[in-house]
Amino acid sequence: MDTIEAFQSRASRRAFLQKQVDQSTLEKIVNIANRSPSYMNTQPWELYVLAGDEKDKLAVKLSSDILKGVPLIPDMPFPTTWPPPHEERFTRHRMRRFKALGIDPEKQQDEVIASYRNNFKFFDAPCVVVLTMDKRLTSWSVFDCGAFVHGFLLAAHAEGLGACPQAVPTGYAVAIRSQLAIPDHLMIVICISVGYPDLSSPVNQYVSQRRELGEFMHWYGFPGR
Repeated sequence: MDTIEAFQSRASRRAFLQKQVDQSTLEKIVNIANRSPSYMNTQPWELYVLAGDEKDKLAVKLSSDILKGVPLIPDMPFPTTWPPPHEERFTRHRMRRFKALGIDPEKQQDEVIASYRNNFKFFDAPCVVVLTMDKRLTSWSVFDCGAFVHGFLLAAHAEGLGACPQAVPTGYAVAIRSQLAIPDHLMIVICISVGYPDLSSPVNQYVSQRRELGEFMHWYGFPGR
């Protein structure tokens, strides 16, 4: 798979086959992603990788917490408001994905809630990567971690795996930190569910939309512009 094909065909996967991912495969993917650029080559990412019983134990703990109504307190605060254009895209994306799943959010609240809670089970993926970085670093390092995650997602896709970056489970940073013995100076940035995708699942057949170039590109100094 070449680079352009990987970019064009990658998608977030939210249903997985019950097939384990070899450690050697994950190491290969991370070695590729580790070539991602970072501010002054600081390489701020620190990874915690779970599979098997350890992954299941964390999924059970987080699922239990959400059922109990334990408040979400992420290390990196979730957005509380969105500028109107971003909120419109977010809402449109959400509604299209529910439609692909055959869910009417107005009439099927139980299904909506179940879909949300599935985040805390990591969509039953066999492997989870928790990415952290030093809390003393700036927002530039969050940008660097984003570059690393994108590299990871592309490399995983090229290796025949599916993956989904997840912000929501980081709301239970205390539980994640406790199980994985993550030092207090590290901020939990994002989780990535990883596995072999179940491409027959409706959720994996949904394709998210992208803006047209004219909506966000501003040209200067080019002929005819």
